[in-house]
Amino acid sequence: MTQSPSNPKAEAKPERARRTQEERSKAMRKRLLDAAIDCLRTEGYAGTTVSRIIERAKVSRGAPVHHFPSKAALIAAAARRLAQRIYLQLGRALLNIPASDDRLHDLIDLSWREAFNQPEHIALNELLRASQHDPELAEIMQELWTASYRTLVGAAEHYLEPLREGEDVGQYMVLTQWLLRGMAQDTHLVENPALYDHFLRTWTRMLSLHLKAKPGIMTPPPKPKIWEPPAQ
Repeated sequence: MTQSPSNPKAEAKPERARRTQEERSKAMRKRLLDAAIDCLRTEGYAGTTVSRIIERAKVSRGAPVHHFPSKAALIAAAARRLAQRIYLQLGRALLNIPASDDRLHDLIDLSWREAFNQPEHIALNELLRASQHDPELAEIMQELWTASYRTLVGAAEHYLEPLREGEDVGQYMVLTQWLLRGMAQDTHLVENPALYDHFLRTWTRMLSLHLKAKPGIMTPPPKPKIWEPPAQ
């Protein structure tokens, strides 16, 4: 019995749309930045060399040159991406926070669990520590933290309000960020994670004398104008 000839159109696989030069460039930048962040997290700032980033990203040796004029430029972009990623992680988590009688504690506890106690913050802490002895890196981090604090204040004012006139919500949350960052520095030393909850509750009891969570706020904070959205 003669078989019918196959239909070449039916068998043909659909052609993948060719990426534009801009799309290829964005993909390569993302690959390099993700590799740099991973190196910072696992090997520290001293071990994050251009050679190690290239090896981790599995790209040619000339790839970084086309996207970043220097290692400092690559690290600056990685730091910016880290801060953006942490902010977005936190924003997504806060959207899903349940209603409770202690929303202030829940907001801060979630900030700890979903942002400051995450691998991204380990990498960011590496840059902060290294900047103490590296003036060029310190200049990069100073610019980043100025932008980050402005973003933090905007988010704090979105979710929280003072109990009395004259209280500054932003300043209390800057102090909270310093507390959480200090806790993150000690995670490799703390044997009992329950300590974190103990001190977070102690801190939120102190904060509750000055501010409270706004009722019914279930929307994300305003998008920071100072940051472009990072490539996902």
